[in-house]
Amino acid sequence: MINAYIILFGLTMLYLSTTSRLKAHIRMLIAQGILLFLICTTSFSHCTGGLIAFLTVETLLVKAILIPWFLYKVLNKTHSNRDTDANIAHFYCLLISSVILFLGFLFSTIHIPSLSMINPMCFSIALSTIIISLWLITIKHKVLSNVIEFITMENGIFLLSLSVAKEMPILVNIGVLLDVFIAIYILGLFVSEINSEFNDLEVTHLSDLKDCEYDD
Repeated sequence: MINAYIILFGLTMLYLSTTSRLKAHIRMLIAQGILLFLICTTSFSHCTGGLIAFLTVETLLVKAILIPWFLYKVLNKTHSNRDTDANIAHFYCLLISSVILFLGFLFSTIHIPSLSMINPMCFSIALSTIIISLWLITIKHKVLSNVIEFITMENGIFLLSLSVAKEMPILVNIGVLLDVFIAIYILGLFVSEINSEFNDLEVTHLSDLKDCEYDD
């Protein structure tokens, strides 16, 4: 069952690569948070109640509820509903993302004795998610799109941590949560400030931001 959840998690990245609707991107973040919750509860069902409670808060409450809610607020404030100016057409985005995900599946079937302690499916899909997210960041023009892809990359890093250790250190989870909170808070303020200066949230507007020079 856990492999089915992991595969569904990978398929969410294919959907993200084919749509320009930002609300659909946020809904995929909700889906990823729920899937990570299911993966955690399946993998750590034998662990203590405290760890299960922490993983529930981290995945279901933070990743599936709080972060999407915050992004919906930013989206409603900026009125930026689509990212239609990607450098590559959606068909080619889907094709390239499918190739990356397929290579991840192939890698999961390779038996490597030195990696016997790693869940191969979880590890491969996590790497594919990180690579696809980084690639989508480079081709998207909306700042909010880049924020969303950054969060999917964080989800991939979280999934990667699940693959390399069955007893996941709680400090690593706190570090991931802190990283996400800081990134969302700073980028949320950043998006609001850019929207107050420009009519649209395009990454190209960042080149217009310059330090002020003052005469002595």
